[in-house]
Amino acid sequence: MASLKRMTSNIAAQIFAVAASLIDRIILVGFLLRGWGPDVFSDYSVIQSASTLLLIAELGIQIYFQNVQQAAFVARDKAAFRRAAAIHLGVILTIVGALAAILSALTLMGATDGWLHLNQIDARTGRIVLWLLGIGNLLTVVRSTTTSIYSAMGNFAFTVVMTAVALIVTTLASILAVLLGAGPTTLAALYLVVSGAGSLIYFRFDIARRFPDWVSGPAAPTLTELRAAGVHLKWFSLQIIGPTVWLQAPVLVFDAFDVSGRDITSFLLIRTMVNQIRQAFQFATIGAGIEIAPLAHSGDRAGAWRLSARVGLMTTVLCGVMVAAVLIFGEDVTRYWVGDATLFSEPISIALLAPLLAVVFLQQPVALLQYANMSLAPGLQRLLQIVLGPLLCIAGQRFYGVTGLVIGLAISEVVANWALLPLLAGMKMFPGFVRYCLSSAGAGLAAAAASLAVGWGLLHAYPASSLFALAVKMAVWTLLTLVPMMWVTLPEQVRRSLWRRLHALAKT
Repeated sequence: MASLKRMTSNIAAQIFAVAASLIDRIILVGFLLRGWGPDVFSDYSVIQSASTLLLIAELGIQIYFQNVQQAAFVARDKAAFRRAAAIHLGVILTIVGALAAILSALTLMGATDGWLHLNQIDARTGRIVLWLLGIGNLLTVVRSTTTSIYSAMGNFAFTVVMTAVALIVTTLASILAVLLGAGPTTLAALYLVVSGAGSLIYFRFDIARRFPDWVSGPAAPTLTELRAAGVHLKWFSLQIIGPTVWLQAPVLVFDAFDVSGRDITSFLLIRTMVNQIRQAFQFATIGAGIEIAPLAHSGDRAGAWRLSARVGLMTTVLCGVMVAAVLIFGEDVTRYWVGDATLFSEPISIALLAPLLAVVFLQQPVALLQYANMSLAPGLQRLLQIVLGPLLCIAGQRFYGVTGLVIGLAISEVVANWALLPLLAGMKMFPGFVRYCLSSAGAGLAAAAASLAVGWGLLHAYPASSLFALAVKMAVWTLLTLVPMMWVTLPEQVRRSLWRRLHALAKT
């Protein structure tokens, strides 16, 4: 039976991770824009996008081996677990080693200069920053060989928390560096040292200490093992390629079309807000999915779907409330965040937010399939997104500029997800799927509408005349909307447990 306690711990850990990412994506970005200005910031963001494409090297290998290791752990088969961990490490080291050598050669020769259209950062500095960020990203791919072990053994929350701690350390060091006048090279070096090398070293030593009987050194797969992995990897690879391309393609398209640094910065700021919403419900989906998956591995697919449907309803309502938050508070938040409210564009924010509500209810069923090693549907969704996303981005940018690119993104996301509806509805694993979709989507829309009404009422009654006033309004809005809506959607067991604890605290 999936552990409700571990599911709750996983979600709580990822809430902590969301808070850590807020420091990185919100507070650090505010300091960068105030210290560097939008043009240098946009150049640095372009280099980040190019270096992040290296994360594609993971190719979904972590998902596959995590599933294999989890099945072996459930069966208490140490030999199979060790073999899977060894092959995972061997394959990743081979891929990462080759890519690190290629990246080093290209940057040393200056071959990367023509790929990036930088306006404020000179070519030599751009090469150094690209190499530092690229190697840092490749080291995080190696780190995935450790986090899959923790997750398979029921320690997913630990990896989330420790990765978030590394991010917090990197971010705080970066903020201090910016305040002291540091530039892009210093920030890229900090990322490599802390989030790249430091985090990897910690995890490798920790698993060797805690699980010596379950892990071993790298090994090469046999031909039979390669064939078994290939059946799933052709689809799981799309789970890595899809989100990576999805996030980085818009920035690189803007760069290719010589869009101004200010426009790129405006897009990135709004997307940062929107991605915090996406990250929040995806973290809940992943945290619950890893704990629900053992039910599917043990044959209880009906139980796995019941739990998944409940989590899906909760994340859809959460998404609806947070979509309303961006629409209500986005402009005021931007004003106090970076000192320029004109960087917030309502048309772009609506185009980025609308597809979230349109597809959020599908995330949990797809996650269940992914963690149960049923890779076809998740792979098809990513494949459609990979094909449609860049094409519609380029077409939208060419004909309608920045807003057109964002609309292209929205259309590609909705089409890629809704195309799965007939396939998922026809699967025996999901009885009552249509009813689930309608009820969850309706609950999400209702939550968004109610939250918008409360928020606009607060803003019109008491305008956000200062940062303190804005903080108070957001806190009141949260108490009136997010808290009661999430309480209603919590599983009954969780509500009863929380209520007993609150009652006990009140007595003391």
